[in-house]
Amino acid sequence: MLAVCGVLAGGSTRASGQDALLMSDAGANAPHEVVLEVDVNGQRSSLLARFREQDGRLSASGPDLDAIGLATGRLGIAAAADVPLDSIPGLRYTYDAAHQAVDLQIPDAIRKPYTFDSRALPATPPATSSRGLLVNYDAFAQTPDDGQLALYSEERWFDPAGVFSNTGIAYLYRHDQRYTRYDTSWSTSSPATPSTTQIGDTISSSLAWTRSVRLAGFQWRSNFALRPDLVTFPVPALGGSAVVPSAVDLYVNSVRQFSGNVPSGPFIVNDVPGITGASEATVITHDALGRTIATSVPLYVDIRLLAPGLSSYSFEAGFLRRNYGLESFDYNRVPALSASARRGLSDTLTVEGHAEATGGLVNAGAGALVRLGMAGVVNGSFSVSAGRLAGTQVSLGYQLVEPQLSVSAQTIRAFGNYGDLAARDGTPVPSATDQVTLAFPFLRHQTFSVSYVGFRLPEGPASKIGSASYTFNFGNLVSLSVSAYRDFGQPNSNGAFVSLNFGFGHDTSVNATVGRQDGQSDYNVNALRPPDYAGGWGWGVQAGGTGAVPYRQAQLQYLGNNGEVTAVAQDVDRHAGASLDVTGAVVVMDGSVQLARRIDDGFALVSTDGVAGIPVLHENRVIGATDSSGHLLVPDLNAYQNNQIGIDGMKLPANARIATTAMDVVPQAQSGVLAHFGVKRYSAASVILHGPDGRVLPPGSRVHDVESGAETIVGYDGLTFIDGLKPENHLVIDSGTLHCTVQFGYTQPSGGTLPTIGPLTCRPVPGDAQ
Repeated sequence: MLAVCGVLAGGSTRASGQDALLMSDAGANAPHEVVLEVDVNGQRSSLLARFREQDGRLSASGPDLDAIGLATGRLGIAAAADVPLDSIPGLRYTYDAAHQAVDLQIPDAIRKPYTFDSRALPATPPATSSRGLLVNYDAFAQTPDDGQLALYSEERWFDPAGVFSNTGIAYLYRHDQRYTRYDTSWSTSSPATPSTTQIGDTISSSLAWTRSVRLAGFQWRSNFALRPDLVTFPVPALGGSAVVPSAVDLYVNSVRQFSGNVPSGPFIVNDVPGITGASEATVITHDALGRTIATSVPLYVDIRLLAPGLSSYSFEAGFLRRNYGLESFDYNRVPALSASARRGLSDTLTVEGHAEATGGLVNAGAGALVRLGMAGVVNGSFSVSAGRLAGTQVSLGYQLVEPQLSVSAQTIRAFGNYGDLAARDGTPVPSATDQVTLAFPFLRHQTFSVSYVGFRLPEGPASKIGSASYTFNFGNLVSLSVSAYRDFGQPNSNGAFVSLNFGFGHDTSVNATVGRQDGQSDYNVNALRPPDYAGGWGWGVQAGGTGAVPYRQAQLQYLGNNGEVTAVAQDVDRHAGASLDVTGAVVVMDGSVQLARRIDDGFALVSTDGVAGIPVLHENRVIGATDSSGHLLVPDLNAYQNNQIGIDGMKLPANARIATTAMDVVPQAQSGVLAHFGVKRYSAASVILHGPDGRVLPPGSRVHDVESGAETIVGYDGLTFIDGLKPENHLVIDSGTLHCTVQFGYTQPSGGTLPTIGPLTCRPVPGDAQ
């Protein structure tokens, strides 16, 4: 065997003596290409790579070195380069010409780490939408007085191009009958971008130091909700190195979050899951010999930051909405513009900007969030307004979240006559806004927190409210809470409360609260059991008093597949009353009208081609059965995510066939998807065949269906199964010397069964010798 070892800086072992003379022959020194099996650090990789060999020295191209596992980018190796292995710092190799193999000794410093994503999600198919109409409704009736009836409704038309929505409420009082429109808009979304475009009534996006406004016009904004698999905030990458192939476990705050296998060499775990604030991550490797190595590192994650290179944005143009909820069409006639943008520049820095403009006003500002290592995140901004409202605004904030301490502080100050779109329309900017919260979780089940909120308008009294609370959990079913507050800007404005909550089985809870507020005593005792999500009854009772005013209330709820009904009886200061609330939805889709619970996001309509009584499953849980038209509506699906819908094929009629009994549906937001399970009917029957002598035909006799051209055979007892039957059918039977024919009629049974026909006597074919 001939083996040659190559080492950096002239350390390669060369052939000498007579071998050197032989290699000096013409053509021996010419470089030539070899394909070698590659081992890395003494371990087989099952990888074949191309090299160029000359005088026992090897070189390789950039792409081949990258495929082997070298960090070509870190080493500055170009894709078109032909790199001698001896020139790579730290690399050693042994070339076995006889076995056409090379063993590369690659230190971790120049090796490409093995990377796997602990939050990797399976690829989601593109979201789809069928075409249909949905109406959400909430009808509320109340007595006494003249009687009150109000009907809230949302009309929503959806199709693959987008969603058109209108919301409003109709007041049907005896002396006040009117309809007030809330919002009307059309929207469409693109998960690839991901972005949403909306035309009509909308709400402008805002930052922590700006204010949103309602307007009618055009909005184009990023929408990360369209990509549930996208992690928008910076996440740590935890690394390590394995001498041999090993198993890796990832623990965050002593809770295992991920397990996987890695080959030998360096590795990186991307996207550490399930953490917010300060945490400790531990990576543990276990090799085949049972050796364990644990490495712990501190982590800090703030979901307000954006991942490096990721941007969010929002742009609005239109007319400001006035008297929302009171008037249907009250808009400022002066157009307005608003734009916001954020971008992650690094794991520790996110910058943001905002601008607004309308008649007589221009506003612009910029801000940033900076992570201070494990010490939390500081944020700040500076804004300027010019025109009729000229001034400046500055903000400064800080947040720290640790297992034993949480701090959140924010202050915003406006100077001069600072204004924004809302101020230009009559709602002034507060001259000072302060918020501070300190929380101290301790002794595992206890939390003590204090907070302060300050608020001051340019004109009017200031609010300075301080509060403190203490919560103690006795296991998972009992909790005690004590809280107190004081408004330092208002005399005699204070209060204190004690609340005790008990949890029982079947989602039943009892709560008792006593306290004193602004010189009056308050108490309240209530017991509640909401209906199960699957449907059923729920109830609640309540008794209490505020000062000298007592009140009593009892309610009864029923939640079904078609909606929810809530009946309430109450007595307030010896004045009795009652109310009835009915909520639900009506869906018109696939030629059918379906009643359902209120639907806020995606849903599916299951169709079994008119077959009734088929159980339908959502995520392997039976939620109902198809109605007489073969439909069942499945509400509450996750938009832009896989939702598994299935049917119980065992309940199909005997003469039914189906291609699949389960499918994944991915609805668009606020849209419905038709989950069509195509059910086809067999036109089939079991036919008992007898020969001309009246005996059953022997098993194995060949049967030819003249109408369909299908071939089959006779089973035991003269029984054969024929599919694709027509109203009139002809069978030709061959059994040894017997050649005969059968003719019979067929009618599809109404009960979905497969009938048995016969016995039928086979008649000889005319002209055949018997």
